Amino acid sequence: MRRKNRSFRQISPNLRKQPEPVKTEPESVKTAPVKKEKPWLKRQEQGSAGPDKATEAPTSFSFLQHWNEYKKKKDESGFAKLLESCDSSTLGRLFSTPMLEADMVMGICGAISLHFIPNKLDAKAVEVLTALSKAPRFDVITMLLSSKDKKSIHTMISKLNYDASVLEKLKNTF
Repeated sequence: MRRKNRSFRQISPNLRKQPEPVKTEPESVKTAPVKKEKPWLKRQEQGSAGPDKATEAPTSFSFLQHWNEYKKKKDESGFAKLLESCDSSTLGRLFSTPMLEADMVMGICGAISLHFIPNKLDAKAVEVLTALSKAPRFDVITMLLSSKDKKSIHTMISKLNYDASVLEKLKNTF
């Protein structure tokens, strides 16, 4: 006697997965859609009188994610606010990523010239540039920059109002 080769569905059709019914909430219970926020740009309330301040970036991975987002949108002011929100102790960790490229260096310098210099945040700009110059691949990146890019960086550094010896040292590293 020969057995028929039957599949599982033929043997037990009741075990097929049935779609679950969609549960709907009454109109009075429905809530507003949740706004997706960036993990390290969540705002902290400082009272009604003071402005909000962004928290610092925890990892270089999240920094790279935000850099890629700003790069797509070509939003240098948003990127400048991101850099401004970073603590000086965090900057070195953020730039230690192996993903540091020449376009990121130029984006940082562009954010400094468009946001930090007009808003008289020269000390913060020097902090960012100093941390950037200590990045692992920085020497290689600066060697590959075009002369036009190097000239624009030197012009941006000369516009900073800071200690002349520190600025000269920065010009030499770039």
